[in-house]
Amino acid sequence: MAEEAAAVVGAGVDVNTAEKQTDISMAYLQDEKTDGDMTNLNLGELDLTTDEFILDEVDIHIQANLEDDLVKEALKTGVDLRQYSKQVESELQRIEQASIKDYIKESQNIALLHNQITACDSILERMEGMLSGFQSDLSSISSEIQTLQQQSVSMNVRLKNRQAVRSHLSQLVDELVVPGAMISTILDSPVTEQEFLEQLHELNNKINFAKELSFRETLACSDIQDIVDRLKLKAVSKIREFILQKIYSFRKPMTNYQIPQNTLLKYRFFYQFLLANERTVAKEIRDEYVDTMSKIYYSYFKSYSGRLLKVQYEEVADKDDLMGVEDTAKKDIL
Repeated sequence: MAEEAAAVVGAGVDVNTAEKQTDISMAYLQDEKTDGDMTNLNLGELDLTTDEFILDEVDIHIQANLEDDLVKEALKTGVDLRQYSKQVESELQRIEQASIKDYIKESQNIALLHNQITACDSILERMEGMLSGFQSDLSSISSEIQTLQQQSVSMNVRLKNRQAVRSHLSQLVDELVVPGAMISTILDSPVTEQEFLEQLHELNNKINFAKELSFRETLACSDIQDIVDRLKLKAVSKIREFILQKIYSFRKPMTNYQIPQNTLLKYRFFYQFLLANERTVAKEIRDEYVDTMSKIYYSYFKSYSGRLLKVQYEEVADKDDLMGVEDTAKKDIL
């Protein structure tokens, strides 16, 4: 009810205000018409002070009011419009007073509602600030997540590259590294031990690998070249001494040379190592072996031929010395 009254009062106030503004405008136009300075001004169609324009505007308002349903009903029933307007005005005043009383009666509630709205506004403002801070924090976190994601992708790519290179590098490092066990075995162990033979195979592989890297001009080859060369010289020296001792053992009188030869067959890789890495020493050992064996075979064949010459028969063989010869004379006698 208070809202309807407020709407009606507002409408009444708007009507009164419009009427007052219209009266003021008419008075102003009448004053302007009496002003002596404006008598000679001719505005033509833009002149709003002419009676024709005012009458036309009044006719438009009258026509619009006649179209109203309440006015039509009042005209049909023959009600006096002045009396009806006074009745409406009194009704509006009564409604206005009632609405004012309602407003006064609900003033405390309205004030309380105002305070609550104000408190809600402050709470919402604080919440807005909190949400704005939270949004900024989320933005910073999102940027950090993107940065971490980019770093993760980069680390994943680097990991894959390292895994791809790892196998090649590990093989290269294994081939380049000279272990301490190899050094100690080559330097201290006798050549007859199986461990020396195994380490000699590894040393031969490292020598070949170092040669291959030297052709590629790999810088890492220079780090192990000196150690590999020293181990090679030491191994060649020990192998040369061992093989020459075995060859010299052939020259002892009444020696079965086949036994040392079979022993050398077990260490045939020694000669292969010398032939691949030190050809001069290999040629020396070969010449020594050939010279020794030629002398041994020469002495054997010389002794054999001398003994054959000593086998001689004083009488010529006859039928009694030979087997399978028929005695034709005896057969004839019988």
